[in-house]
Amino acid sequence: MGLTASMDSRVERMAASKRGRRSWAKGLSSASDERIARNARTRTGRPRGPYDLPRFTVIRTDPISYLGETREADYSYLLGLYLGDGCIVGKMNRLEITLDKRYPLIIETCAASMRRLHPRNRVAIRSHGNAAVVNSYGREWQLLFPQHGRGRKHLRLIRLENWQQTIVERHPFALLRGLLESDGCFVRRIVGGREYPAYDFTNESRDIRDIFCQVATRVGLHYTFPAANRVSIAKRRDVTLLAPHVTGKTFAAREDRGNPSR
Repeated sequence: MGLTASMDSRVERMAASKRGRRSWAKGLSSASDERIARNARTRTGRPRGPYDLPRFTVIRTDPISYLGETREADYSYLLGLYLGDGCIVGKMNRLEITLDKRYPLIIETCAASMRRLHPRNRVAIRSHGNAAVVNSYGREWQLLFPQHGRGRKHLRLIRLENWQQTIVERHPFALLRGLLESDGCFVRRIVGGREYPAYDFTNESRDIRDIFCQVATRVGLHYTFPAANRVSIAKRRDVTLLAPHVTGKTFAAREDRGNPSR
């Protein structure tokens, strides 16, 4: 009887350990050795260190207070990059911004803004062909970018929330910079031997083009529609006004021999 009881208890202990590492690590999590206990807590799947859950409630109720005045410009800029070439991998809560490798300044600026908005998690940059993907994990991203959803952006409705509109009104050029540095380009139109610089923004989503045009109107920029999916800012005064804010695309521009908008 004693041998049978002993074997039964041993089988039960083995079965409990086979159910998963959580039961195995549960006892070690209270070990006297802090290093062992810390490793055990990590292996159970819980994040290292305390996770400030109340801040998620703050983001849901008042995102502007969560961002604060010092990070609103970074958010407006990152919002423009996200609307242009960004996405959130839903199950993994990973924000990804895909940028052209030819413009390292834009990649560095994007990564820096992402770090300031979510300093708890690291920002990684991975190579994907001719593109660099700037990414960061965090549940905050789905709350900060409610435009996230299934499918491509131009196939679904894209609208800014009221609190996003408030931030964009305070930092309109930051949003325009993000949009232009993701889906925009700087062109030089040559007509009659004279150079006419211009900024073009190309996006398949009508809603995102409308956001671009609304913000451009708010800051006094004039625009035209050379194509159905393209917005052009070509007046010399407007280009001069916009140029200091779009610092990442000071690259060799292509020549476009069309008629300039003046």
